[in-house]
Order: sequence, then C-alpha cells, then structure tokens
Amino acid sequence: MSVLKLHTNESSPRTVVIIAGVIRRINNKWQLINDQGHAPIGLKANITEPTTSSIQVNFEKSYAQVLTCSITADETYARRGFVFGGSCGLDKVIIYHSRAGEATLNTDLNILGSNIWIHVMMYE
Repeated sequence: MSVLKLHTNESSPRTVVIIAGVIRRINNKWQLINDQGHAPIGLKANITEPTTSSIQVNFEKSYAQVLTCSITADETYARRGFVFGGSCGLDKVIIYHSRAGEATLNTDLNILGSNIWIHVMMYE
C-alpha cells in the first residue's frame, strides 16, 4: 500500500494521509491511471458504477475522518461543461457528474483521453 503521511503539530499530533489519483473511462470501464505521467496513491483499482450516473473509487483502507475531498475535471471535460463532485466516506469516494445543471450518464463520459482528478486528505 502506498500512501503519503504528514504529521500535525498540534498538542495531540495526528497523522494526515493524502490519497490521490487520476481515473479515465476506456472501453466503457473506469481505470486508475498508473503510467509514466500518472501515479495513484492510496486508491484501489476496482472502480465501479453504483448507478448510471455515479462512479465509486475505493481507498486502500478505511480512515478515521475526512479532511478534504476534491474531484476535478481535466481540460477536455471542462471545455465540454462537465462538473464533478464527490461524496467522500471513510473508505471510498462516490463521484457525481453533471452538465448545465443536469445529471449526466456515465456513458456520456466516454471521451477519449479525458481524466477525472481525485484529491483526498484524511485523518488516520
């Protein structure tokens, strides 16, 4: 398991874990990108679609508390008006997406080379 850990300077120090990665839809299946230009950290590769308009990315382990969660469209999705948001739990993030205020379908995201960026910070 690969994670990046930071330690707080508080009177009761806690460990902050950074979880991050990039996902891409290829042949109607989500993939965690791990290549020369992309490196995931703390994410499992088994990405699922709980509904026709959501994507679930699991963490390698469960954490104590959520600090931050940011889901970002790359420039290709952004130019086409897609907006992404995450519902972050202790062991996963569920990504929702829309365009012009209307929910979109996962199949609408089949745009060659487009990425969704995931950035999460958790307390261990």
